[in-house]
Amino acid sequence: MAPPLYRFILHITALSALLSSVFCSSASATIVLPISLAQLTQRTDTIVSGVVTETRSYWNQGQIFTDVTIETMEYLKHPDTTRPDQLVITTLGGQVEDLRMDVDGVPQFAPDQEGVFFLKKKGETLTIFGLHYGLCRIYTDPATGTQKVGGTLYQARTNQDISTMALSLNPLPPQGELLSSLFQRIRTHLESQKESP
Repeated sequence: MAPPLYRFILHITALSALLSSVFCSSASATIVLPISLAQLTQRTDTIVSGVVTETRSYWNQGQIFTDVTIETMEYLKHPDTTRPDQLVITTLGGQVEDLRMDVDGVPQFAPDQEGVFFLKKKGETLTIFGLHYGLCRIYTDPATGTQKVGGTLYQARTNQDISTMALSLNPLPPQGELLSSLFQRIRTHLESQKESP
């Protein structure tokens, strides 16, 4: 186990890296604003449902990163005609041996976790767009047996427009909704984006 001071320094280092990526223009894919579903749909490269099959954490330039492998189930948006059966998402933070680096706002992943992932490509790397807003977790409702989604995107009571910084009420139900309802919302946003000039 790492000494508490070293763990504290790693946390501060990770927070500094995250903040610098938010305020540097070259890191426009990292946001911490309560983003709306419409903006997530517009600003991401790939929207896909899938299940986490593997996570692998490693050191890179003094920080811990985690590669999350997901087996894709359904693509709602993707820039290429090919639809890979697996995608690898890279996130900041993770655990290597006894040392753990947590980054506020970055979702945690575990094998067999299902979700709808809003992804942005940075170079050759896929990342979650909008930090925890870019992941809607899929779960089975024990009462009905239906698949539902929930997460921070639903729990935020307001959204903030990235361009104008204007606040608006979040129209999504805070308790989540049926997976099919989220898919329909995303498809509607994608269609309206095609129609706008």
